[in-house]
Amino acid sequence: MNWGHKIGIVIVLFVTGMLGLVFYASQQTNEMIDDNYYQKELAYQDVIDAKQNLYDLTSDNLIHQNVNEVFIILPNGAFEKLEKGQIEFLRTDSKAKDIHLPIIPNGSNRRSIMKTALSKGIYKGRISWTNNGKAYYKEESIFVE
Repeated sequence: MNWGHKIGIVIVLFVTGMLGLVFYASQQTNEMIDDNYYQKELAYQDVIDAKQNLYDLTSDNLIHQNVNEVFIILPNGAFEKLEKGQIEFLRTDSKAKDIHLPIIPNGSNRRSIMKTALSKGIYKGRISWTNNGKAYYKEESIFVE
């Protein structure tokens, strides 16, 4: 076999391989593309804005604990005209251990959860609320003893 035939075979194999890859790629679905991408992006921008609103007031942790309870202390200037809110304690190992509680306006900046309602381990705390039309959001990890 001479060099011309070898080069021709390499070119045919290359073109066949490329066509195979194009066909394979055309059969794939891209799960990153979302039908409601724009709405989800706007919702996430609201979370970013809510985080910044809280950071403008304080960068301190909101979640604390003592022997009997885990408690959340909302910063001054962010609870006086509380409209609504949500506290979530999420476990990565078991969704059954997750806690979801509404923040009900009561004039106080402190909310508590008895440790008997929680399992020992690491929780991701998500606190979101609206005060006087302004949204606030904070995520913290806490190890419940």
